[in-house]
Amino acid sequence: MFVLPPDCVKDSVQWTKGYDFMDNSPRYTFEGRDPQSTIERFQVVIYTERELEFEYDSQSRRNFYYGYVRDNEKECANTTKRFKLLKDVKKETLEFFNIYMADFVGNVTKEEAA
Repeated sequence: MFVLPPDCVKDSVQWTKGYDFMDNSPRYTFEGRDPQSTIERFQVVIYTERELEFEYDSQSRRNFYYGYVRDNEKECANTTKRFKLLKDVKKETLEFFNIYMADFVGNVTKEEAA
């Protein structure tokens, strides 16, 4: 019988804050992964981009959060839309992670697991 690995579908996680090595902007990840350079099969990272909130107002520059989940083995990734609040992007990024766990890890056949 195939047993799913420990990083399967999760209801909640403890996010770890780190910094991007290029521009020192905040990055977040979980499960003991390094936010600066994630090299696991499933990369789960929230990063910050400084952008204009309103196109017509050059003074409206602020931080927006994006999350992405990438499966290095299958070579596919999903990125969230931009969020103003960190709690919102954490929720959506975790949902993407759970989808990846259900689709890519949950559908492993017995032959692949052996």
